[in-house]
Amino acid sequence: MRYRLAIFDLDGTLLDTLGGLTASLNAARRMNNLAPQTEEQVKTFINNGVVKFIERSLTADPGEYSEDLKQKLLKDNVAYYDSHYLENTHPYNGITESLTRLKSDGMLLACVSNKNDEPARKLIDHFFPGLFDYVSGAMDGVERKPSYQPVERCLFKLGVENSEAVYIGDTDTDIQTAKNSRMCCISCTWGYKTREFLAGNGADTICSDPIDLRSLLR
Repeated sequence: MRYRLAIFDLDGTLLDTLGGLTASLNAARRMNNLAPQTEEQVKTFINNGVVKFIERSLTADPGEYSEDLKQKLLKDNVAYYDSHYLENTHPYNGITESLTRLKSDGMLLACVSNKNDEPARKLIDHFFPGLFDYVSGAMDGVERKPSYQPVERCLFKLGVENSEAVYIGDTDTDIQTAKNSRMCCISCTWGYKTREFLAGNGADTICSDPIDLRSLLR
């Protein structure tokens, strides 16, 4: 294999979480007397963690919003999602098979996500038991992607050089994360961004089917 370690994004790369994120957000919006938003809208909010997710949701509404409303919506969204994180969520077709093959080839597998750390770990444990050697989500004291910090922590923990690792994700944030970490990147089109968008944002290698990952990593 060309690499010892494959580091994956979570939402839009390993798991299709759009339905669950939309349901959670709209539940929180109802609690705060706000109109629901569509999956197509919510798709554009995903990328940089839950705080940005809530800010983008509120910015899409007409008029100004208060900091108090933002904090209340954030709290309600997190609480609802923590109790419903498995709902309307599933692995992309072929991703589990691809991960299993990579693992059997002796490759280390990691997930570095901007989703909060606890739900990120729970999702990986539930959908991909025994496959991942390292999982981390957003936590206090560690910068979020596209900072190199969460990737650097992963590399240090697993004892791998950045030249021996590849980052796999579905957004421009993932492309920039790989560049900031001085790593190669594979951008996937089955997530929340189009091939054209990824190419326009500097994607090195674009993959359209999870089953093709193994051949790209050889």
